[in-house]
Amino acid sequence: MRAVRFVDGKARVVDAEATVPEYATDPVTVHVKSCSICGSDLHLLSWGLPCTVGHEFAGLLDDGTPVAVQPYVPCGVCDQCVIGETARCRVWLDRFHGVSIDGGLADTVIVDRACLALLPPEVPIENAALTEPLAVTVRAANNAGLTGARAGDGPVLVIGGGSIGLAMTAVLKHRGYHVDVAARHDAQRAAAELLGAGLTPIDEYTVVVDAAGTQGAVDEAIVRLAPGGTLAVVATYWDPVQIGFSLLSKEATIVPSSIYGLRNGRREFDDAVDVLAANPVIAEVLVTHRFSLDDAPEAFATAGNRAAGAIKVIIQP
Repeated sequence: MRAVRFVDGKARVVDAEATVPEYATDPVTVHVKSCSICGSDLHLLSWGLPCTVGHEFAGLLDDGTPVAVQPYVPCGVCDQCVIGETARCRVWLDRFHGVSIDGGLADTVIVDRACLALLPPEVPIENAALTEPLAVTVRAANNAGLTGARAGDGPVLVIGGGSIGLAMTAVLKHRGYHVDVAARHDAQRAAAELLGAGLTPIDEYTVVVDAAGTQGAVDEAIVRLAPGGTLAVVATYWDPVQIGFSLLSKEATIVPSSIYGLRNGRREFDDAVDVLAANPVIAEVLVTHRFSLDDAPEAFATAGNRAAGAIKVIIQP
């Protein structure tokens, strides 16, 4: 079968076999129909990962059932899993499809049945890869206490107009919040506006979301954050960032998140499916480019060109 792997710092289509992951107790085959490129994939190009890449994917089971795939299964036995904090599983990264084990940029991939999220008719399979980045932001919103707008809640500022910033915007709008977005590129600002966000930040916010992961984003977040406020970090800091006295003097709370787990006994990944099903505009806005699997190298080059309008690039085997 065809699969995408990182070779010499580039994405290449190679011949590979679908392998059964060691963690899987009930393995199933997923025939991949959509896999999107994450910003982290672009950073990992030079790492020489030992597996097929792609952790944002969806497809069909052998019987035609459409599913999105949560790309990891928590171990269930570590101290964090035992208390229900599966997003903090001690070994989740060792069993993460597309990073440590074979992922979804392939014709087929084998996962454990526990990874599967059934798709309702409202979520076309070609858009279902968006479930994973939405799940990331569902977790971030939950961790920051943004579980549903109430009377008197102020606006939330999202810094960063890439796919994660826009996914965060979509989740917060779904939950009834007013959202402002600070974005660098025209295409990102236009997308944020289509999702219902404002584009002119005010002076101060109780909650600011860093979805950019740069020193400039952190600096702006601290300036805009109200005393006693919350800085929700959903970005990945690939390079170290600094915080100064201003954050300390405001006695602000930093709330990080990275993947998704359970909230009130339900998977946050399933909540993300619900968000995607409720608003087809999300896919219309986020997905800017589609490529075939054979054109994966071009897809990665396009995904890295944010200034040219790329937001979310989907590969369809």
